[in-house]
Amino acid sequence: MKKNLFNFNRLNVLATGIVLLTICGMAIFSQAAEPRVALVGHVPARLATATLLQRASADEPIELSLVVKLDQNLLDETLAELYGQNASPYKHFLSAAEFAQKLGLADKRTQLKNFANANNLTIDMEGDSDQSMIVKVSGPAGAVEQAFGIHLNHYRDQAGHLFRANDADPMIPASLEPHLGAIVGLSNLMDVFHPHIRRPSAAPSSSIPALLGTSGQLGGLSPHDIKSIYGLSSLSLTGTGQTVALVEFDGYAPSDIHGYETAYSLPPVQVTPISIDGAANTAGSNTDEVVLDIELVVGVAPGVSSVLVYEAANNQQAGIDMMNQIATDNKAQSVSTSWGYPEDVANTLTVNGGSAFMTVENQIFQRMAAQGQSMYAAAGDNGAFDDTSKPSTLEVDDPAVQPFVTGVGGTTLSGSVGSPVETTWNSAHGATGGGVSLFLATPSYQIGVAGTASQTHRNVPDVALNADPDNSPYSIFVGGSPGLVGGTSAAAPLWAAFTALLNQQSASEGRSNFGFANPTLYTLGVSSSSSSLFKDITIGNNGSYSAGVGYDNTTGFGSFKGSALINQAAGGLPKVVITSLSNVNAFPNPWDARKPHPSVITIWEGPNQANHLPDGATVKIFTISGFLVKSLQPANNGTTTWDLTNDSGQQVASGLYFYLVKTPTDKTRGTIAIIK
Repeated sequence: MKKNLFNFNRLNVLATGIVLLTICGMAIFSQAAEPRVALVGHVPARLATATLLQRASADEPIELSLVVKLDQNLLDETLAELYGQNASPYKHFLSAAEFAQKLGLADKRTQLKNFANANNLTIDMEGDSDQSMIVKVSGPAGAVEQAFGIHLNHYRDQAGHLFRANDADPMIPASLEPHLGAIVGLSNLMDVFHPHIRRPSAAPSSSIPALLGTSGQLGGLSPHDIKSIYGLSSLSLTGTGQTVALVEFDGYAPSDIHGYETAYSLPPVQVTPISIDGAANTAGSNTDEVVLDIELVVGVAPGVSSVLVYEAANNQQAGIDMMNQIATDNKAQSVSTSWGYPEDVANTLTVNGGSAFMTVENQIFQRMAAQGQSMYAAAGDNGAFDDTSKPSTLEVDDPAVQPFVTGVGGTTLSGSVGSPVETTWNSAHGATGGGVSLFLATPSYQIGVAGTASQTHRNVPDVALNADPDNSPYSIFVGGSPGLVGGTSAAAPLWAAFTALLNQQSASEGRSNFGFANPTLYTLGVSSSSSSLFKDITIGNNGSYSAGVGYDNTTGFGSFKGSALINQAAGGLPKVVITSLSNVNAFPNPWDARKPHPSVITIWEGPNQANHLPDGATVKIFTISGFLVKSLQPANNGTTTWDLTNDSGQQVASGLYFYLVKTPTDKTRGTIAIIK
């Protein structure tokens, strides 16, 4: 099978690769000395200007997240089958268990645990999941230093903040390099992620008249106004059967959500806080960010089954743990984050190039795409200059810049709710983020798209929505009272809520989830019907990039025209004809790219190989996107060994899936299990 058909995950930050070094006197992974490799991308940039205080004491407790390294070629192949130009009209997104099996997580996790045990690190078994890309370990600083050949020191940065960090990239045994992608937690920098929320200034901008005819408290936009402006009023869709997840670094008061629902006569929605690494659901200084995200989802999609509010401490390790948990749980069909930080900060190195953090993010977002989860991120509120410490440097925000994330920019509404005029958000109180990545290559869906500022690097945002806190703010309920807010923080969760409506429509037609949105959005955005699906923003700028016809680096393709885009996008999604069982297994793993493809595998049902297949079962071999390759008939009841060569004697490639059909006479709607 061809490789790299869907190669928009390739990160320029990986160009330096893994630096091979042989060293002596480090931790012993095995009885014999083994060559070590540097796991690049782990030195915080802040060390360049920080003051060294002292070495960490040998007994200082350290908690780490060891992140699995995935087979990128296999990911490319999988995503090409799902989203590539030659994808089938039939689609099956992977379950978390199927993803774990196909990418060999069990073997990789075992390798990480063996290394931890050999180096006197304790494995945290609480909440440990075979389907997780992370193994949590802990130990004293002395053991961590010895295991990875580093020094852990305490520093003070220029703002007076104290933090711990490693002084060099960790060194690991060469045999572990194919399995370990990153070590997160060596540094404990806090307040890393910034909420992209803006509160109203003292007075609205005089250059653009305030929006008239709003019905929300304090004159802000109500759910009714949002639906009216963006073409959702005629729909009966409410998000029924859908789950939305939110990435948060603060907590909320449930009473605020109830207050919003009461104010706008909305049905009560199940809102569930999910703690990451022991975080408590306590409303802090950024609770209005969390409340904003929840209430706008509830306002536009009041029929969703659940809003899952994932909450973590504001540091890189907790952020990675949280995004990994959302992917591992795989409960939410659409996900939104209104938090981020400048790309050069996310790309944390001062030496060696590359960023372990951005690489890990990228692989988690690829997993979400393979599982059919739509990921949206606010593009930032500082215009084309995302890093406020470098006000004249063009920069974009992470994770909106990630190629498997839909970055959402901001607009301004003027005129009236009944006849709104939408332009690029740029005022004295903030402006939409947008521009060109410093590090990430152009994803395939952007290649050749007119209006992009670069054809070599990732362009953001992809789409937009109202974000102006002064002229067209959203009405929320926070701290027991009504409030007004804006920022691209509002635009991202509204796109996630819109996706819940789209997914409800798609499910009613027997079609798949929207999944990773960008391939569809770009296909529609450059089509002849684009003007009927998107409200193209052609006026304004964000300090460097200007709006124009079609795509631009201020608002992407613009805001959605609700009902039209839902009908068009949902109608174009593939039919779902496959249901999944959870207890069918195969050995050896036919997808393990590190090993020769087996020509014969054993297939069984249940917890062990002693269990036979059901009577009358047939195994069918398909590509992941639905092309039938071969049917295998058992010689007699109980047969479990299967020949994987095709009729011409050629061996079946690794990028295929095996379906167990219990009702072989029904060729399209039978109960089918994907072997995991």
